Amino acid sequence: MKFQFIILLLLLITSCGQGTKEEKKEPEAKMQGAIEVVETVADTHRQNGHIGFDEVISAAKSRTLPVVEMTNFDSFIDEDDYDEIDAEALKLDQIYPDFNNENHLFRLIAYYQVPLSNNFHTIVITLLKGEHEMKTVLINYDTGGSPIAHQEVAFDEVAEGMSRTVSRISENKLTVNKIFWGNTKEVEEIGYEIRGDGTIEKVGTKRLNDSVENFTMINSVLMDLKLDWVQTKTNLISTKEYPANPDETIVVIPEIVDEGEQYFDLNSHIVIADNRSGKITHHYFESNQTNQWVSDAIELDDIQMAPNAFKITENKVAFGLYASYFGHSRANPYQNKTLSLFMKSEDSLIKVLADYTVVNNGGEWNGDCDGKFKDEEKAVVLSTKKTNGHFDVLMNNKITETKSFKDNDGECQTEASFHFENSILEFNGKAYVETDAEGISYAEYQPQESKNFQIENFDVAHSFELNGYKIVSGNYYPEDGKHFASDTETETDWGDRLLLLDASNEIIFQSKGVGDVYLFEPHFYKSDVSNKIIIICQKANEYPFGGEAFMFENGSLKYIGTLDIEGDDEENYLTDILEIKEMEGTLVFALKSEEVILKPGSEDMFKTNKNVIYVYQNNELALKTN
Repeated sequence: MKFQFIILLLLLITSCGQGTKEEKKEPEAKMQGAIEVVETVADTHRQNGHIGFDEVISAAKSRTLPVVEMTNFDSFIDEDDYDEIDAEALKLDQIYPDFNNENHLFRLIAYYQVPLSNNFHTIVITLLKGEHEMKTVLINYDTGGSPIAHQEVAFDEVAEGMSRTVSRISENKLTVNKIFWGNTKEVEEIGYEIRGDGTIEKVGTKRLNDSVENFTMINSVLMDLKLDWVQTKTNLISTKEYPANPDETIVVIPEIVDEGEQYFDLNSHIVIADNRSGKITHHYFESNQTNQWVSDAIELDDIQMAPNAFKITENKVAFGLYASYFGHSRANPYQNKTLSLFMKSEDSLIKVLADYTVVNNGGEWNGDCDGKFKDEEKAVVLSTKKTNGHFDVLMNNKITETKSFKDNDGECQTEASFHFENSILEFNGKAYVETDAEGISYAEYQPQESKNFQIENFDVAHSFELNGYKIVSGNYYPEDGKHFASDTETETDWGDRLLLLDASNEIIFQSKGVGDVYLFEPHFYKSDVSNKIIIICQKANEYPFGGEAFMFENGSLKYIGTLDIEGDDEENYLTDILEIKEMEGTLVFALKSEEVILKPGSEDMFKTNKNVIYVYQNNELALKTN
């Protein structure tokens, strides 16, 4: 028998090999050795006689869920790998009517049980069909030992070597991957629900090579990680071009550690791979014990790359990863989103910001009308100030508090209030941590007006005294029937503008004209801890359409840029809902509204106000949207 087993081992090594099946396999030698070993085991079993179903269940080894089922010919290289099984007790002829037909060469070689339910028994069996096919089947039995339902969970063949099946068996579901090697690898993922009565129902099918973006790259990364598609949460895999090098791709692989009904735990694999070879150049791993990639009552429903890079030093960029969580309770709705930042370090990646909450929405209500909700949305801005050689990260937090209630007529009403809070993340030498630093708030105020002030050839609309200077808005009188003054204006620079006059009423600054508008009204904002004064000139015709921003400091007026934005309520202009804050020299302009209109009056793009802000730093004003 030992000599016979050595022949079997050589045949298996020659025919199956120990490598992967990423390329089409060569035709295999016949598996006569395997058949002989199975016959020997079967003879031994026949001598022992028939046993009952309960005895089979008692003798079966149990595996802990979830089970990744990848049984193949390489799984049987030792005589001890073959179990002693009573096929009659398992009633396999009810599943395979030709099971006892010698012409079909069915041979039962292994089995185990999995604890899916107390209402039925689940046995996973492996059998040979002929000389070249191996099947593994999950079978649910009732308590009396009769089959309820079955599903093939693994398949391997050595004749053509072009197909294989692997699966993930979980508490109430089954994920089956059918793999085919042709010119390219194809993977069909089929989902099944295992119901409480033991029946099995298909719930969905998708072809991963068609539905998953960058399938070939991800497949190469999985091979490098020694993982199979079925070991991952495929709907949460994501990729993105590495921002500092278009020849590299960031790949996020969530590896399933545990899975059951309405819960799962995932390990994190964050890698950078070379686009040409598909090989991993940088790798970050974190276990489910610390990465917060856990889904239970609060569902982890999305993992995605941040759209923009984060330049955290002059020559280093970090990329961001968002993880989104969702609570399904109607009475206590909940949503959370975290941001993590990663950067290269030699041949690995380091996590320089860990799971920082940027969205946190929650509340409670009675399911009808009465309720209170608090929504927080943080906008991320890189500062120009450094700590330990890394730029600080500024967080502008928009907080919306909403109350719904029934009025005296029984109608449901909603009231919302808005305010902003700020925080700063500083690099401590290893990672970014939040500090208690606060921003400077600018409040609107009304400087003294200069009544009846006049300027030659200028129609004064508004005039204010400001620290010994005058701030004036208005427009030049047109000359010779033109709509602009020929000696001071051009076709693209005419109409309402802002002027700064010194103590002698000499014009020392004038802004570019904004055309003939119904309203061009200065609004002033200042802080007790800053000598800057921010001026926003509200623009309007039949409707408001944003404002022009200026900064007055030390007797000098400077143009900042256009705030091309309005709120969604025409009764509240931009300057009615604007909040201005300064953090580490960076000005942030935010709106207290539920929605905003971008490019009002021209394109009128409506957008939910998830902390849409304008940021002014390094002498540039930029719009930032979440």
